[in-house]
Amino acid sequence: MMGYIDSLIDARRAGHVSDHIHLGLFAGPALSLEAAQVAMARHHISALDLCDALDVVDVGCGFGGTLRMVDKDFLGKLTGVNIDPRQIALAREGAWRNPVDWLTCDASAFSQGRSGWADRILSLEAMFHFPDPAGFFATCAKALRPGGRLVVSTILLDRSPSAHAVAQGFAPWPVPDMTLDDLTGMATHAGFQVQDIQNLAPLTLPGFDWMCPAPPPEITDHPVIELRRLFTAGQASYPMLVLQAGGKTQK
Repeated sequence: MMGYIDSLIDARRAGHVSDHIHLGLFAGPALSLEAAQVAMARHHISALDLCDALDVVDVGCGFGGTLRMVDKDFLGKLTGVNIDPRQIALAREGAWRNPVDWLTCDASAFSQGRSGWADRILSLEAMFHFPDPAGFFATCAKALRPGGRLVVSTILLDRSPSAHAVAQGFAPWPVPDMTLDDLTGMATHAGFQVQDIQNLAPLTLPGFDWMCPAPPPEITDHPVIELRRLFTAGQASYPMLVLQAGGKTQK
């Protein structure tokens, strides 16, 4: 289980953090970290090309912040997926406007027994935790209706001592040497067409000022400091892939 998430769950229950537990997107005027996290979620939602009456799935939904934004702005059917029942419990709290299914399972198992039932799938900064990324892409391809869309982002690390500290600190990180070519290869093998790829890493950098001090010259065992070192040096990337399932494009 994700040990580092324990403190975030405690902080969320105490009201000290929001329902967004991903990095922020600093693309405009100075923002707080929380506002930048909302901007990151909004950027992903925009890439989904949503409209009313769609079935929308969030795989690795965390505390539900992004899915709740979808719930606020669109009418449809929502599904939140997470392997951690504690995160699901926090995500489902409060009133939801749309019907929501909550699935506690691995990312490659959320569509067992079903196919062609979803229109849009989102996975925001969660995939580095997935033990079977190829299986995740295959499951998404199975779940989506023809012309459906998958938007997925993750963090990729170069080989370095810093990367080892990051992968250990944010464990499980089953495939720390995954590359962008690996990601696109798995996606196309599953039947997706790559519509767009954006590296959002440079736009996340201001957020580290809120989370940790600047890295010292020597390597530390602090995963956030070492992640900041990698992002600052261009040795980590934050790709967001927009992928289209086979068949006629939907609206």
